[in-house]
Amino acid sequence: MTHTLSKDNLAELFKAVKNEPMALGMITKCMDSFGQYHKAIFEMETWLKLYNYDNMSREDYQDKMKELDNRRTTCHNSVLDSVNILNRIAAKYSIPIIYEGEVSREQPYRREVANAVLAYVEGIILERR
Repeated sequence: MTHTLSKDNLAELFKAVKNEPMALGMITKCMDSFGQYHKAIFEMETWLKLYNYDNMSREDYQDKMKELDNRRTTCHNSVLDSVNILNRIAAKYSIPIIYEGEVSREQPYRREVANAVLAYVEGIILERR
């Protein structure tokens, strides 16, 4: 089963906290983590297309790959934490949860949450003003 982030529940949450600076700040940080994860993936995948052992030393290549992969993993973990936080804030305001699937650092759940977040980011971009 494919799980998604509920745009409707997020919209309800945004309305519910519009006059709550602390909640707004926390939600903003959570939403920012989605963009940071997207950026980390893009940077890593673009770098892989540009560089290889032909244009840099094996050691430099491996060091950079490790750095990019660690950044992506850190951002992914932040996304998992953010989805859990959004679900808790939604529950506090009696709003249905934002993501109904299991949120875990274990596979396959880790990838499922990431896919839902990336689909949400893509939707935001496609529906931009």
